[in-house]
Amino acid sequence: MARPVDVDRRSRLLDDVVAHLARHGLANVSLRPMATAIGVSVNSLVHHFGTKDDLIVAALHRSSAVQHTVEQRWLARRPHMSQAELLRAWWRWISASPQNLAIVRLGIEAAALEAIRTGLPRQVRGDQIGLWRSNIEARLVAEGLPPDVAVTEASLTKAMFTGLVVDLLATGQKARLTRALEVGLARLEQAVGATAGPTSPG
Repeated sequence: MARPVDVDRRSRLLDDVVAHLARHGLANVSLRPMATAIGVSVNSLVHHFGTKDDLIVAALHRSSAVQHTVEQRWLARRPHMSQAELLRAWWRWISASPQNLAIVRLGIEAAALEAIRTGLPRQVRGDQIGLWRSNIEARLVAEGLPPDVAVTEASLTKAMFTGLVVDLLATGQKARLTRALEVGLARLEQAVGATAGPTSPG
């Protein structure tokens, strides 16, 4: 009979795996060096997660869950944040520490690397961009944009934000990129204000 998985142990291990991948990236991941780095055996990783590909997918899901928790904490305090305000909060969080930046880099790297480098299915790779974009789209619709306009604006906004994060990873030039972000978000706010217009009385 197979040894049952210790759920709490798996959760702690997954946090260690996310931290390791955030530091070292996804390209050419190998279980043995990872196991050594986080102080466990390869057998322990296989027991708790299965294959290397399963482990990477689980780590990406955990990374997304961490980011979702961060966002929900902000929205609990300020439930009426606009999408532009939310992206400003994300930029401050991402650029506040190398650890935060590395966690977000995981999703970008997963989407950008060829499947042969990571072993990730196309859907998993696409979700790293698609989930952010669809969330932005839904919030823009809630702010009053027609759905067809929201699709385009969400795509542009997500592309802009991802590009700025990649630039930050490459150059570290936070001040320049923050100014660029503000120009992009001002454009988004103008588009929302112009398209949504005043709310009709009920």
